[in-house]
Order: sequence, then structure tokens, then C-alpha cells
Amino acid sequence: MINQIFESLITIVNFFNDPEQDEVLLKKVGNNDKNLLPIVVRVGRQPEISVGELAKQLGKNHSSVSRQIRKLENKGFIYSLNKSEDKRIRMVVLAPKGEKIYKDITAVRYQLLTELFSNLKEEEIINIANSLKTLRELLPIKNI
Repeated sequence: MINQIFESLITIVNFFNDPEQDEVLLKKVGNNDKNLLPIVVRVGRQPEISVGELAKQLGKNHSSVSRQIRKLENKGFIYSLNKSEDKRIRMVVLAPKGEKIYKDITAVRYQLLTELFSNLKEEEIINIANSLKTLRELLPIKNI
């Protein structure tokens, strides 16, 4: 049974990490910047995330993420600032333009998931939600 859970989780992770899924969302919000979605969604969910933590979550090196952040800053989606306690740590925050696209992405994702679950009974959806919540609470990670 544990292997079945693992296989299901890998399939789910692969689905959500698939750039084609990002393209679907971005197309529906009228943007085609593939680097936008993973950064804006993480910063939107975790205001004032550090560049280092963002790089860790994206599975990329710090310099690569810093370059992407500069590009998104130049486009007005995010801005970065040094942490007041430690000037070496750069924090990333959504700019108003980034907040808008984050809300748009969230709305489209909600619509797509609603369509995905449309053939399920409410009880089945509740069971999925409760199971995922239990799994999330079991994981030894920060609340991201």
C-alpha cells in the first residue's frame, strides 16, 4: 500500500511540475512567460520569501533564480529587498502587477480543479481533501 501511495504522489508531483500544465494556466491568464508561474505562485503563497528558499523550492541554483527574479522585477511583477536584520538575504515580494496575475492564476486553477472534480460526489471530494490535509500534516516540512 505504501508503494501505491508513493506512485500516486510521484504522478501528482509530475503533473503539477509539468511545464505544459503551466502553459495551460498562463494561456488562460493571457501570459506566456514560462518562468513567471512557479515564482509568482510561490511568492504569492509565501510573502517575503528569500531568494535562497525560492531557489530551494524550485530546485534551481541561487544565481539562476536571481536572474529570473531580475527579469520579473524589470517586468513589474515582483520586487526584492534586503532583509532588515541581515542585508545579505534578499526577500522577494509581489508587486501589484504580480498580485493581480497571482489572483488570476489562482482563479483559473480553481476553475480547472472544479472541472476535474465535477464528476465526483461531494463526499468523495471531502475525502480527498481530508486525506491530502493529513498527508500535508505528516510531512516534515515548513508550511509552504
